[in-house]
Amino acid sequence: MAFSNGSGGGRGANTNSLALQVVTGRWFMVFASFLIMSAAGATYMFGDYSGDIKSSLGYDQTTITSFSFFKDLGGNVGVLSGLINEVTPPWVGLAIGAVLNFFGYI
Repeated sequence: MAFSNGSGGGRGANTNSLALQVVTGRWFMVFASFLIMSAAGATYMFGDYSGDIKSSLGYDQTTITSFSFFKDLGGNVGVLSGLINEVTPPWVGLAIGAVLNFFGYI
């Protein structure tokens, strides 16, 4: 997206400056932070909905504890995979994922 430097006038300059003002404005940042907090909070409130999982699916506490452990493990491994994809080509991350899926399902 190219932004005008203010010279030249016209309709495009006003539209670009408005888009820049919206994206860099403080209310857009508030909105974006609420989106991040709403998505990130779902993992921290597992205790609130684990009782519903237990009753609706017929799980016992041992199964719920295992479920919670692997949920947290997946979140932590996700950070590692993001770091691997940041420093290596995409095929390396895909190959690691394929190997993990192979051993996970076999």
